[in-house]
Amino acid sequence: MNSKCEINRTRAARVYRLLGAFLLTPFLLVGGLSRFTSAGVEPAFPQGMNPEQVAAAIKRNAQALKAFSYQQRMQLQVKGETKKVTLNQMNYDINGNQQKTLLSEQPGAESQPTGGRLKRRIVAKKKGEFKEMMEEIAALVKSYTELPPEQLQAALKQASFSPGEGDMAGSVQITMRNVLHSGDSMTIWIDRTAMLYRRAVIATAYEGNPVTTTANYAMLPGGQVYMGQAILNYPKKQVVVEIDNLNYQRSQ
Repeated sequence: MNSKCEINRTRAARVYRLLGAFLLTPFLLVGGLSRFTSAGVEPAFPQGMNPEQVAAAIKRNAQALKAFSYQQRMQLQVKGETKKVTLNQMNYDINGNQQKTLLSEQPGAESQPTGGRLKRRIVAKKKGEFKEMMEEIAALVKSYTELPPEQLQAALKQASFSPGEGDMAGSVQITMRNVLHSGDSMTIWIDRTAMLYRRAVIATAYEGNPVTTTANYAMLPGGQVYMGQAILNYPKKQVVVEIDNLNYQRSQ
């Protein structure tokens, strides 16, 4: 049983690493965006803002964030019940690779299933299927954040542009549809002045059922923009994953 629990904990750690990876990956508008020109859209970008400037600003911001360490809190809820909460210390090594150190985890270890051998096997199977589902959903959403330039360019050619409204006032809203699958969408809000992200929303489907991810960005005193919070929602299984990034400190 100890070996099975260890395998389950290892798979759970993989899920959390993968979720953290796709939710922290910036939606970089590089390559395709820098070559994008409007075709009948008036205008594609507001006056004084162009794709090259946006791409350059986002690249500079991503590089600047590597000089910081921070903490990442991740909470997994199923049917309204919190199943796991982790707190990790995040930092970058000298090569710019992200490192993660577990600070705390609740619960600290998976509980032993009760009942007979058959019941324990059923419980273990369900846990394995759930972890596999979460890995696949995480990989699905991550595929949107790492679109190849040619796919991003094709999506942008069909994108709609409009002024941000409400709490997104002062931003440019860019909506792309049918990005990877029919009926999906990816919407980003870019600040008119800083030309950096304020919000990003992905709406797609897993096994025919809706999956949504919303990421909100915040600004450090030095002007760097980071993802403050992201929430993934899979209503079919009543799964909600919330990630909060906090306590940014300059480490380099």
